Amino acid sequence: MITLEVHPGIHATEQTQCPACATCHECHRSFHPKSEDQLSLELCDRCFDALRQPGEPPLSVHVKVLPRRSARG
Repeated sequence: MITLEVHPGIHATEQTQCPACATCHECHRSFHPKSEDQLSLELCDRCFDALRQPGEPPLSVHVKVLPRRSARG
């Protein structure tokens, strides 16, 4: 058993390693976490896969470099 020293204003509870059921933070559905990453993000399978593989590729920006003016004075 783990003993903790806790201040009166702080309430501590023991958390299980892998709960049988959790609630998705995004769509609020119940799910069974398959990995620690999925549990820590609190995302169901569908939302977790959508986060890992976005549908649209990231935007790329092309910048044209302007020539520098010489500082003659």
